[in-house]
Amino acid sequence: MIEIDTDVELFHPADRVWRALTDPALLAKWFAETTSAPDAPERLLLRTAGLPGFDADVEVEVVRRQPSELLVLRWREGRRRSLLTATLVPAGHGCRLTVHESLEQGEWAADRRLEHHQQAIGVRLPAILDWLAFQHIDLRRAEGGLTAELPVIRRRTGAGRGRAVVLGGLV
Repeated sequence: MIEIDTDVELFHPADRVWRALTDPALLAKWFAETTSAPDAPERLLLRTAGLPGFDADVEVEVVRRQPSELLVLRWREGRRRSLLTATLVPAGHGCRLTVHESLEQGEWAADRRLEHHQQAIGVRLPAILDWLAFQHIDLRRAEGGLTAELPVIRRRTGAGRGRAVVLGGLV
C-alpha cells in the first residue's frame, strides 16, 4: 500500500481553510472544477483529467465530515482507489493541515503524487487563503482617517535634500 502524508502550517483559522477545502467555487480556484449531483451532495466529480499527477477525473465520496476539523474522502480515479483524510488542528496563529492519502487499489508514482500534493497544499491553497483573508480587510476611510496608516519618517541627507522611508506595521 502506498501512503502519502503532507503537513502544512497555515496562518489562517481552521474555518477559513475548511471553506477552501469544501466550497466548490473556492476548490475550483486552487485545485479543480467540481460538480455534484443535487440528489447526492456526498458525491462529487473533480475535473482533474490532465492536471499534474492525475490521469483522469476523480469521483469523490464524502465518507466523514466534521466541519473545521476532519474531512475523509474516498477517491476513485480510473482504476485507482484511495482514501484521503484532511485533518485541521489549531496551531499558533492559524492551523496545521495534514493530508494523508493511502492507495487502496491500483498504482501511482508516489513521487509524482507527492509533488502534486505539495504544490496544491503548500502553494495554491495558501494563495487562495490569502485572497480570502484580503477580502475581509476594509481599506476605505473610517471615521477620522484610514483603517490602518503607515508612518512616514523623514530623514535629512546631504544639502537639504529629504528622503522618505516607509516602515510597515500596524497602528
